[in-house]
Amino acid sequence: MGTPNSIPERPAAGRTRHRIFAVAACLAGLLPLLLLELGLRWFEVGRASDQPDPFAGFNRHFPVFERQGETYRTARAREPFLAPQAFPATKPRGGFRVFCFGGSTVYGHPYLGDTAFPKWLELELAATLPDRPCQVINCGGISYASYRIAPMVREVLRHEPDLIVIATGHNEFLEDRTYHDLKVRFAPWAWLQSQAQRLRLVTLARQWLRAAPRPTAAAEEGTDGSGSLGPVVNARLDNASGYASYHRDEAWRESVVAQYDESVRAMVADCQAARVPVVLVRLGSNLRDCPPFKSEHRRGLAPEPEADWQAAFDLATGAERADPARSLQLYREAAAIDGEHALLNYRLGRLLDRLGRPTEALPFLERAKDEDICPLRLITPVDRALTRLAADTGTPLVDAAGLIAARSPDRIPGNDWYLDHVHPTIRGHQLIARAVADTLRERRVLPPAAAWPEERRQAAYAQHLAALGDSYFPDGERRVAWLDKWAQRQRLAEETKPNDARGWARLGFRRLDLGQEESAWAAIDEALRQDPTLRPLIRQHAEELSAGGLESRAAALRQHVP
Repeated sequence: MGTPNSIPERPAAGRTRHRIFAVAACLAGLLPLLLLELGLRWFEVGRASDQPDPFAGFNRHFPVFERQGETYRTARAREPFLAPQAFPATKPRGGFRVFCFGGSTVYGHPYLGDTAFPKWLELELAATLPDRPCQVINCGGISYASYRIAPMVREVLRHEPDLIVIATGHNEFLEDRTYHDLKVRFAPWAWLQSQAQRLRLVTLARQWLRAAPRPTAAAEEGTDGSGSLGPVVNARLDNASGYASYHRDEAWRESVVAQYDESVRAMVADCQAARVPVVLVRLGSNLRDCPPFKSEHRRGLAPEPEADWQAAFDLATGAERADPARSLQLYREAAAIDGEHALLNYRLGRLLDRLGRPTEALPFLERAKDEDICPLRLITPVDRALTRLAADTGTPLVDAAGLIAARSPDRIPGNDWYLDHVHPTIRGHQLIARAVADTLRERRVLPPAAAWPEERRQAAYAQHLAALGDSYFPDGERRVAWLDKWAQRQRLAEETKPNDARGWARLGFRRLDLGQEESAWAAIDEALRQDPTLRPLIRQHAEELSAGGLESRAAALRQHVP
């Protein structure tokens, strides 16, 4: 018999009925949502793949390509990052299908895929294999690093490729900072988020939030207001604290390089397992005219030697123009205290180059790139990892970096071959495409082809460029301006100004490549004012423009510098 204050225990049958009632009540509450979800699916409303991917390509349920009738097209969810592409669902008989992967270089920045090396490769294949339908699909992703490319390669192996081309390495450190939280998500939580994003109701809610008024700051940061990326990737540098998130961290660098090696090896292994030929491309960057994005002193530098370093650096800065020899001596004194400072290495390289000692300058310019605290150019350890894995796996490696360096004075590329820190000129893309095609024939992936005479190649290039329309190049110029703003290059405006006649000539070439003729002539005139012997260098650039199908620009340059 219970105590007077005890509560009688509920019978087991009553507890069961109570639980059934609770579950039924929950189901009844969810029934309208379930019916609405089914209705949305029935009428094909609110498909997740029609909206930008909130997980920036990390969501496995958003494929790269979706079938629409007899054609595969780039999924709309991917379009903020990937160029719209299409190819037949049924591969043409005898067709040759290529997929090219990488970051914004493959995408074609600051222009579009119409002038990126995949398009020039397609023209090369079409001209030299006239009996085979050839298509090269551009899968370059803006800001994409190797680990976001690996699943894409696995996907397209289902689409009967005859060749995979991989050109990646510039974005490894940018991506690791930008998407660190997405990368390290707890696996069950990542799965739950991915499943939730497949719901039509969730997609419509996201669409509504994106359409709602948003604070100006979100738009300025390049987001769509809902946390997902807009048309241009919202990399960490867009935010005021972007550079502050980068610090000297050797362990982090080593882990990023290891991840790059793992990702590219996985891509090569997947291609080899599927018996699909794969080609790797070694990318280069602007060494001569691109200062490092962020510099820091070496670890453990005490306050007193740091003060001595700063004093020598400041004195060297002041002496550069009037007494370059004295400036060089002072910079070397600073380097003896701390030789790991990226900007100091850049200053040393530029000064040696100005003094006519390019062989001595090149190692300093390369070290400036490698010591950059915010490395947005492929660094030497990544380069070595790529070269090593190509040798280990027997994979052909197209040396685009070496190819462009060989066409550069003293083998130091600058504004003459790169439109910014990493993106090649149109002529540079054409050379890469031709090198890929030559490698395919050397490796017998393609049969020997009849030669494509240079005059026909030049005419084909010109015809293709003429078809792009009048706005194509001005749009590229605007994207370069946006990229400079995104990278906050105004912080180092003084470092990007030419310090000799050849620097002014290269600046003129860059402006001409971007269609900025008036400012190009001003820079070239300044170059000739400082050094009239540069006329052969300028004429050589005109020849490169002609070879690339840009005859009107070449003619204008020849007319300006007869």
